[in-house]
Amino acid sequence: MPADQGVVVNGEDQRGDVVAGRWLKQQAPGWLQPGMAGLAAIQATIIIAQSWWLADIVHRIAIDGATMKSLWPSLWLLAGILALRAGFETLRGIVAAGASARVRSLLVPQLFQRLIDAGPMLRSRQGSGALATTLIEQVDALDPFYTRFLPQLMLVAVVIPAILAAVFLHDWLAGLFLLLAAPLIPLFMILIGMGTEALSRRQQTALARLGGVFLDRLGGMDVIRRFGAEQRESSRIAALIEDFRNRTMSVLRVAFLSTAVLEFFSAVAIAAVAIYIGLGLLGYIEFGPAPALDLRTGLFVLLLAPEFFLPLRQLSQFWHDRAGSLAAGDTIRRILATPAARQEPGKPADIEIDRPIGIEVRGLTMAWEKREPVLLAVDIRVEPGQRVVIAGPSGCGKSTLLRLLAGFVEADRGSIRFGKVPVEHISSADLARLRGWMGQQAGLFNATLADNLRLGNPDADDDSLWQALELAGLAQTVRRLPLGLNTPITQDGEGLSGGQARRLTLARALTRDRPLLLLDEPTASLDRESAAGIWQTLARINEVTGCTMICASHDPDARNWADRTLQLSESRITEASR
Repeated sequence: MPADQGVVVNGEDQRGDVVAGRWLKQQAPGWLQPGMAGLAAIQATIIIAQSWWLADIVHRIAIDGATMKSLWPSLWLLAGILALRAGFETLRGIVAAGASARVRSLLVPQLFQRLIDAGPMLRSRQGSGALATTLIEQVDALDPFYTRFLPQLMLVAVVIPAILAAVFLHDWLAGLFLLLAAPLIPLFMILIGMGTEALSRRQQTALARLGGVFLDRLGGMDVIRRFGAEQRESSRIAALIEDFRNRTMSVLRVAFLSTAVLEFFSAVAIAAVAIYIGLGLLGYIEFGPAPALDLRTGLFVLLLAPEFFLPLRQLSQFWHDRAGSLAAGDTIRRILATPAARQEPGKPADIEIDRPIGIEVRGLTMAWEKREPVLLAVDIRVEPGQRVVIAGPSGCGKSTLLRLLAGFVEADRGSIRFGKVPVEHISSADLARLRGWMGQQAGLFNATLADNLRLGNPDADDDSLWQALELAGLAQTVRRLPLGLNTPITQDGEGLSGGQARRLTLARALTRDRPLLLLDEPTASLDRESAAGIWQTLARINEVTGCTMICASHDPDARNWADRTLQLSESRITEASR
């Protein structure tokens, strides 16, 4: 993949940042911005009071000749103001951190639920590794927006006008200096920030790609080692790491450069105010309020000048945090906006389907985005209790047809009926109770055998699990294990053969009495003896339970097992002769 694939640095990209920024603010608790504004107002009052009190103490010492004894009450009050300022700074950080934690804790389950609702197609388009990076890294990348940028933005919106008003009340000429210098910092901040946002978006894209490749290669480590591709894959990961490092350094270079520029302008502005105050106190300026300037007022204005630019300088630093958060937020927003693979019915039908169940398909048409139709006007009728094989070359749409029958995705056109009930009128929960699913991948988890089996029926007791294992032909194997159902296994099925892992997946579908069983390549990657055993087991399950079975398979032995064979080719389906 090219380094910059998927990154658009143009007006569309900037509009995406605007939308992402608005979306991030919408995720914040409703009380966050008003609360931050209230705390900022208190801090502005404290800053002004602190500057005035300090200027008054210096004036009393230098001009009035006050003794230390008379100054102790004022010094204690000043210490109290400083402590109060520190306390409110800490409180502001605690409140912002709490809001950030709340937003992120709500987004993770929302993302996970969206991944479930969007089905396997989203994972196949974006990759498991990239989605895992979004769930972990990019959700955490939102933290600076809520803990630093948004609170600082509210602080600038409140403190800057308050300080400006205080300075104008005492010396309008000094206030004019600040007013003219203030826009320079936001202007350069925005100009530099536009480039930073593009760089940050590229960095987030590189991070997602790196996380996806790393996780995928970790999962396929055995395959990589068998083909002796360790060096090649290590070199590829090293190249991606170097690309990510370069992008990160590009962001940091811009951040350091912008900080230096903004520090220069704020220093020049403060120096201009200091020169004006100094010349005014020395009597060299006879214009405006300068002749009436005294030490207390001059020092008060001079102390407020750094406080005036400090929030702007801090905001410029946090502007780069905002850029990273916007890039991450845009990715999260797009995933959350992904439509569900199938829409839940507004009023689910009452399912009372006697066993076994028949399926009727009429005019089924399906095309993936920007591709030719994979299914075109497909008509199928499966009688209750039948064993049907869907045969055809790889990529012809067998798995897609099974996913449509299972209700994982919705067709572009056509209808599917379970008995007399359209599939779109059946809720996902009822579908899960009606049909069992055995995919090409075992889909095991790092848990016990019992936990893996109960994915098919969380309420199944041990007797039900043993019955399912018996039907799947795995009960004797599990009984020989020292821990039985409590035996831990890994997601790779460590300790189980390929055939045993398939039988475990089959048993999981049998933990509930389901009238329909859908199987996607149940004997893929198995030797002939293990495959023959699977077909014998499936025939016995059909005889014992009477369930309807529809299987997509390349295996030649599947035709001997099936009552009917349907040939899928060039998007259409025909009845094959036995």
